[in-house]
Amino acid sequence: MADKKSDKKHKQQAMEGKSNADVLISSRLKTYYDSIVEEGTPDHFLDLLEKLDAAERAAKEKDR
Repeated sequence: MADKKSDKKHKQQAMEGKSNADVLISSRLKTYYDSIVEEGTPDHFLDLLEKLDAAERAAKEKDR
C-alpha cells in the first residue's frame, strides 16, 4: 500500500511543469516497460547465458 502512495506522489511530482504530451508519452513508455518486465526472460535466452557462464568457467580453469 505504501508503494502505491509513493508511486502516486512520484507521478504527481513528475507531471508538474510538463505538457500533456510529455505526460502522455511518459505514461505510455511506463506501461510499455512494465509489460516487457512482466514477460520475463525467455528460456532459450537463459540457456544461452548458462552456456556462456560454463564456457567462461572452463576458460578460467584452463588458465590456472
